[in-house]
Amino acid sequence: MLLNAVITEIKKIINRIDFDNYFNWFIKKFDFIDISKQLNSKKTNGLHPIRPRKGEIYTVEFGQNVGSELSNMHLGIIVQDSLKNSVSSTVVVIPISSSPKLYDTHQLITANDVISGKLNKLPSKAKAEQITCIDKARLIHKVAELSPTFMAKLEQRIKKTLDIKS
Repeated sequence: MLLNAVITEIKKIINRIDFDNYFNWFIKKFDFIDISKQLNSKKTNGLHPIRPRKGEIYTVEFGQNVGSELSNMHLGIIVQDSLKNSVSSTVVVIPISSSPKLYDTHQLITANDVISGKLNKLPSKAKAEQITCIDKARLIHKVAELSPTFMAKLEQRIKKTLDIKS
């Protein structure tokens, strides 16, 4: 109750449209910090208790971000090497969007690309320009897995996005 009173007073001073979203994320972020610490304390022989594999799709809590950065819950593709994922507390992901507009930094995902699980909105797209590293505490649950053929195309899209010549 005291916290609600403080929030009400702060809102009068700050008076910003997105205050509630960011403040709620601020509180929720503490939960993720606690989860991350718990997970790290459960490492056995250097192995992290969450071991996603490259090409798997997870529901990810991206939190509240700035401007055009992806925020809130979205699907994300694990693009980091599976071996590194078994020991690291973080993982590199590419967010998925179902919006129809396709840019040259996006890789289209169709039903043929999904080898297990299910995506509710197909076609979708992997947004290679929003590649990011997250703590594994942000991984909510595994949804699907993509084919090696799709992942090879996505890797090429990442190289193009980052202007990596090979």
